[in-house]
Amino acid sequence: MVRTRGNISRCGSNDAPESSRHSAARKRPTASARRRGQHEANVVEDDIVENEVPDVPREDEQVIDNDGGGFPASGLSPLCDILYEYIDLGLVLGFVERWHPETNSFHLPIGEMTITLDDVSSLLHLSISGNFCSIENLEYEDSVQILTTLLGVDRAMACVELNQSRGAQVRLSWLRDLYHSCCENELWEFAARAYLLHLVGCTIFANKSATYVRTHYLDLFRDLSTCRTYGWGVAALVHLYEQLGDASFANTKQLAGYLPLLQAWIYEHFPTLGRKQVRDTYVETEPRALRYVTGRAISAIADVRVQLDGLTYDGMIWNPYVAHRAARQLVTHSMFSGFLRVGTVVQRHLPERVLRQFGFIQPIPRPPSSVPMMDFEAIDDRWKKHEQFVVHQVVQAPAPFSCSDGYLQWFRRVSHPYILRGAEADRPSLVLVPRLRRNLPDDITVQRTSPSSSSSGLLGLVKRIVGGLQRMIDCRDVTEGTVAWDRTHELLQMAQDGLEEEETRGGRRVRGRRPSTSG
Repeated sequence: MVRTRGNISRCGSNDAPESSRHSAARKRPTASARRRGQHEANVVEDDIVENEVPDVPREDEQVIDNDGGGFPASGLSPLCDILYEYIDLGLVLGFVERWHPETNSFHLPIGEMTITLDDVSSLLHLSISGNFCSIENLEYEDSVQILTTLLGVDRAMACVELNQSRGAQVRLSWLRDLYHSCCENELWEFAARAYLLHLVGCTIFANKSATYVRTHYLDLFRDLSTCRTYGWGVAALVHLYEQLGDASFANTKQLAGYLPLLQAWIYEHFPTLGRKQVRDTYVETEPRALRYVTGRAISAIADVRVQLDGLTYDGMIWNPYVAHRAARQLVTHSMFSGFLRVGTVVQRHLPERVLRQFGFIQPIPRPPSSVPMMDFEAIDDRWKKHEQFVVHQVVQAPAPFSCSDGYLQWFRRVSHPYILRGAEADRPSLVLVPRLRRNLPDDITVQRTSPSSSSSGLLGLVKRIVGGLQRMIDCRDVTEGTVAWDRTHELLQMAQDGLEEEETRGGRRVRGRRPSTSG
């Protein structure tokens, strides 16, 4: 039998109306009328990029059979081991303020990045295929019915808990007590549902209260034998997208969602950020989120802002899961472009905006609002036929940071990737140096130079010209093979030669100067 973490109280209900070992009536609770409408939103069509198509595996991702315990496998077992004792709030908030809900991506100086279905699959080892979690908000009487039917409590106890929780929700502590009581009375199905509801309430469906979980999630465990058919990784991503979008507004004071997922994603793609340790005992058959151990120390958000504003290609790992592919392959569901949903919550998943995270060249993507509105039925139908709506006709990237001509120029025109104020000439240059890190085979590093003191006069002007010409090349403001490209390179070389000669001449004057003597 799977046991919950920590101490479990001995108090709880022992007067269950029926044993869960007998089949219970499976009447679906009445839905709230306001949840039956259509969801109007935009999706991205399937013909997204116009280039050569590589082979992408089409089989479903590997299943995980290690669920343990005395109830049917739920597909949620990896969550039992992923526990970050401390969340680095400064690091997390530094990314939250760069989140754009319209694209569901972080806007950074090097372009867009986001948490994708592939990230969820690799970090958490949750399924990213299967059915959407279809849930509907419950009214008071519906919540009473689902608690008595699926958790085995009597009506009085259910009403007391709902009244104390002030809504269609229950306390996590109440679920722990109930789980212990059900185990003592060998009501294993009731115990399993209490455990699983507590598990998702602490992890993938965590809310701002950190104390309660909504009762409608319990309906996902009505039939324990079918729990595994849900795409739990999809649900985790949709819920996190929703919470990031909410937190990106200035008037929002709290952030919910499964923050270890976000924090582990940052650790994987930005190895120089955050204060963490890597487990020496980690093996690639485990979820990637288990690689890291977090401490009490947190990052200062002011420092994170400076680091992200100064981000260049050498601070990135675009595709960190190369060594992990034996455990979690890149499957077609990862490249699905369209809408994902949990109940009435619908979010865009747009991998065509972050193709470098999959090892492909990043082109200029189409607007996220480029297709007509859809209802829930159409969204579900597209997911079932996901192979028709994957990003295809992509090109393998010769280098992890590869993007099409004009991409960075376009991105910096339509977005605002910097948080701190500063002159454009003082921004770091995205110098492309093809040298690989030995321990990170899919990463590109750049030789760092120490920041020079501010220059003035003619020498400072020449330095700014060199920086401007270099950015024109880095951002593809000029097209390779054209006359403008050749002239820009010639001017850059002339300016660099003149700058080097001037600095060398100045150094000779200093070194050759005779010391003054007093007469």
